[in-house]
Amino acid sequence: MRSGATGTRAATMRASALLFLLQCAQLRALAWPSSVGARLRTLRAAAPRTPHSGYHGQGEVDFFEGWYSRLTLPDEETSLALIYAIFDPGARTARSGVEAQVLVARADGTRSTRAATADCSRFAAAPHDLSVRNAFQSGERFSMTSTKHEGSIGDVSWAFAVVPAVGWGGRFDDPRARQYSTAGWLSSLGPLVSPHYQVLQSLGYATGRLRVGDREVAFSDAPFYAEKNWGRAFPRRWWWIQCNAFDDCEREVALTATGATRSLVSVGPSPPEDDVALVGIHIDGVFYPFPEVDWDVETWGAWRVGGSYDGLTVEIRATCDDGGAAVRVPTPEGMADGARESYRGTLTLAVRRGAEVILDASSSLACVEVGGDYGGAAWTGTSQMAEPLRSVAYDVGLERAVSSRLAAAQERGWLEIPGL
Repeated sequence: MRSGATGTRAATMRASALLFLLQCAQLRALAWPSSVGARLRTLRAAAPRTPHSGYHGQGEVDFFEGWYSRLTLPDEETSLALIYAIFDPGARTARSGVEAQVLVARADGTRSTRAATADCSRFAAAPHDLSVRNAFQSGERFSMTSTKHEGSIGDVSWAFAVVPAVGWGGRFDDPRARQYSTAGWLSSLGPLVSPHYQVLQSLGYATGRLRVGDREVAFSDAPFYAEKNWGRAFPRRWWWIQCNAFDDCEREVALTATGATRSLVSVGPSPPEDDVALVGIHIDGVFYPFPEVDWDVETWGAWRVGGSYDGLTVEIRATCDDGGAAVRVPTPEGMADGARESYRGTLTLAVRRGAEVILDASSSLACVEVGGDYGGAAWTGTSQMAEPLRSVAYDVGLERAVSSRLAAAQERGWLEIPGL
């Protein structure tokens, strides 16, 4: 049983942390006239969105922001991954610039092509909605919104529309569902960890075309996924699993699972680190989040992830028998090959409440990834967010109260929080 002194210390820690974080919010928040607030409300009502859909890097230095999208074409046994990044847009540095990497995975292998420039002036992004575009001097280009994607990099071009279905917290068309910040309300208050992370669309339905060389594929209602990162640096090591195309499954299922050793505070030459992880599953629009996670991940080829929360348990097992593809990731010097990713992972997913089976599903088109430095050995870990951030982040009542108040203040034009 917790003693009174221990309980008082914990409460004091949470209060102190909350005061510090709210001070961060005041430092980052700008006052805007009510007319601007009304304009923002109009813009945000135009398309389904999660928190942090907007661009955080306005005038930032020692900063990156990156977007990852994946289109899965089950009938073609093909995946298209689109990776966009910008570094240090606020001032010219050695790593300032914009990069795009495009990966097309088919049964006969994965093709990777990319374009890069040190010029940030052609990049444009909306501050509160998902809208990103860039035109390279070579004529290559990319653009993305929550409902439309177009681009041409190397000999790969794409154009498709997306109907957003599920965000991070439930279906977009469900008035009872709430879209959450993937890292909780703490991610609204500035650079407390590095990087921050947000799932933008757990599931959308894409219709359009993909051309690779002289081969063009048309598709309709194909599963689509999107997420983003931003901050000072990527984690020191991580693993990641994503799937929203399951075999012979009549239910609508979307899975994202990830674990990382990240910097707790994104300041200083040697910031402290902690191991964090999450599993998020949507089943027929119902959100099942698992913040308590343990894992065993090999340097390549095998992933086992388990979690529990509120009487539920989840078990994920994935393998792949290909060599994967090199994926560009943020580093202190800019984008570089730093991860390996396969789009043909074999995955099983089980969710249970005691003896009750809520979901038992499998896929042969899961996306699986490892990145960073594992030290040449398998990584066995558990999510161990450091205090006092853990107590604050896992306090559901506090999360709802603070998030609601921050959102209301910004909607009224009282605050301006980048990205939200």
